[in-house]
Amino acid sequence: MGPSDTAALVAAVAAVADGVANGVMLVENGTLRYANLSARESLAAAADVVPPVLAGIVDAVRRTGFWSGAVSDPDEVAGELVASAWMVDAGPGSDVAMVVVSRRPAPPPSPPDDVDLRDVPVDVRRRTDRHQVMSALHRIAVTGSADHLANAILETVPPLFDAEHVLILRPTPDGRSMSVLGATGRTSGELEGVQVRSSGIAGYAMREGGPVVCVDSRRETRFDTSEMQQFGLLSAAAVPVPGTPDDWGVLAVYRESVGVVTPDALTALILLADVLGAAVHRTDLEHRLRHRSLVDPVTSLDNRTSAYRRLDDALAAGRVDGRLTAVVLIDLDGFRTVNETFGFGTGDALLAAVAPVLSGVARRGDVVARLGADEFAVVRAGLTSTFEATELAATILAAFAAPIRVEGRDTVVTACAGVAVGHGHRTAADLVREADVAVRAAKRGGPGRLEVFDSAAGGALRRRWAIATELRTAIDSDALTVVYQPVFDIEAGVLVGVEALARWTSPTLGPLGPDEFVPAAEQAGLIAALGERVLRRACLDAAQWQSLLARTGLDTPPSIDLRVNVSPLQLRMPGFLATVDDALADAGLAPATFGIEITESVWLEDSDTVRSTLLGLHERGIRILLDDFGVGQSSLGSVTRFPLLDGVKIDRSFVAGLPEHRSEAVIGAVVSVADAFGLDVIGEGVETPEQMARLLRCGCRRAQGFLLGRPTDASAVADLVERGGRLAPPAAPPLSSEHGT
Repeated sequence: MGPSDTAALVAAVAAVADGVANGVMLVENGTLRYANLSARESLAAAADVVPPVLAGIVDAVRRTGFWSGAVSDPDEVAGELVASAWMVDAGPGSDVAMVVVSRRPAPPPSPPDDVDLRDVPVDVRRRTDRHQVMSALHRIAVTGSADHLANAILETVPPLFDAEHVLILRPTPDGRSMSVLGATGRTSGELEGVQVRSSGIAGYAMREGGPVVCVDSRRETRFDTSEMQQFGLLSAAAVPVPGTPDDWGVLAVYRESVGVVTPDALTALILLADVLGAAVHRTDLEHRLRHRSLVDPVTSLDNRTSAYRRLDDALAAGRVDGRLTAVVLIDLDGFRTVNETFGFGTGDALLAAVAPVLSGVARRGDVVARLGADEFAVVRAGLTSTFEATELAATILAAFAAPIRVEGRDTVVTACAGVAVGHGHRTAADLVREADVAVRAAKRGGPGRLEVFDSAAGGALRRRWAIATELRTAIDSDALTVVYQPVFDIEAGVLVGVEALARWTSPTLGPLGPDEFVPAAEQAGLIAALGERVLRRACLDAAQWQSLLARTGLDTPPSIDLRVNVSPLQLRMPGFLATVDDALADAGLAPATFGIEITESVWLEDSDTVRSTLLGLHERGIRILLDDFGVGQSSLGSVTRFPLLDGVKIDRSFVAGLPEHRSEAVIGAVVSVADAFGLDVIGEGVETPEQMARLLRCGCRRAQGFLLGRPTDASAVADLVERGGRLAPPAAPPLSSEHGT
């Protein structure tokens, strides 16, 4: 055992034994390393020298490991010493003994005439039992918890003191009652966890600051004994448990018979209270030290050590549930200037004022920490997407919009945020490092900036976040537009329907296609709002076209069906059917003229909710078309698996391959399958007259594409309707075709 180990042991024992009435000593290799005040006073223990009266005990305990008994040396000490000693397990090669002693006054020369000598062996045996118990409890006090020691006292005290009941009590904050922290005996089930009046013997002992003995509760006048009598307790002794600065609580022993508590028993009870108080003090000290090691002293938030530990715990949980953990790093702007201008005291006040702002944004389970200087972190676990993390960061930055009160002045504080998101295989150090990279990038952009770390995607994630952020505003302000691509019966040359397509031009990113903003909307949880905007706008426009058709005067006016693309995520939402019903009702549009287009990803979302939604649409007479048929997982199995389909759209890759023989064979096969199941067939992406002719030859009568009509606004569709919906002569084919959602 090295010097540092000995010093640590001495410090631990001193935390317990400095205020104890018993003498406590530590002896290493025959040298006295520690003696508390009681040992120095009662044994005149000199520095580094073991008192001669105990030298034999130390030698014996080194051979046997434990020694307990009484020793007497008239030349050294007046009276008899009761001692317990044991070897302390301090690691390999350790040779440290702990000795606990108490002094018992010398007995009178001869016993009184009324003493029954037959009781002497019993008394001696009881004393020995008490000493052994005290030694064991001392060991628990040094190495165990206060709760462990309290339980040990409750279990061992009753048989040693002829007491049926032992209680440990603490005063409540208002001082009007005392809480029973632990109890043993027949009253334990009734008393543990309840409160008793502080007017009883326990409260009286607290107020007196010393031991109190009640011989007969029926004759007691110093304190209220009604509760004792309620439980049939006729005598008792209560001893305060010392604390800092006031007594911590009370250790009380109750008996069901009238009787005097012997001096030995009362002394032992006082020693037990001292030991319990020392253990409480040590445990409280350990808690304070542990708290200090994990909490930032300026802000009272978690410090770096605690944040890393809790972040690693969150990542470990993510390995089980598959969810994400995010770190949002917050760096204050101009903090160094505050320190240099106003001093470090003001800087600390600013940091302390920022802490509640961050805590106010956090939710239960989040970690809010100060990592150092002016850098804070908020950790959130259980996320399903990066957008949840960026929303948290944006909310934090928005919280700094209001002035913060610092030293009596309203102060404007700005900050930048860096976000890093990871799965369970990452470490706390990984995420904090990446968030630090992101926050430094944000600071280069100026105050209030937010950056997301994404090295692999090369900034694509930041772009998607920017798209989602602006898209939310666009949806709220109804800034999106809807265009319509016509669908023709190419055999009759007449308009039969339109496909609604959302279009959006971002104020900062410019025109964006659905292939960018629709996935961003899905990941950010905006797809329901986006889909509803498109649905309502399209239904209102379609209702106007139906009115125009009714005024054409034709004997058989053409029927124009509206088709709207629907995300699988929308089909999973319980309120989707109600949204469709409301949109159709508000526009006055018949369900028979409305349909939805779904993609093969619906098969991946095959659930009771999706099936129920599709069935509800089908029962309303709303038509369901499968888009991009023939590629991916959409195939003949899709038709048989979902019999609610009303039509399929042949993927543009096959139409683009015409007049190649293989593409024509595939299209012919699709048409044959569709005819067998009574499904409509639409060819997508028609760009040349030859492709249109080949579609007709394969039996596909309906088509859409740039050759037949580009996506256009509602007024252009209205003009086409007023002209009878006739297909114009084909123009020169363009180089490419547009396809969207």
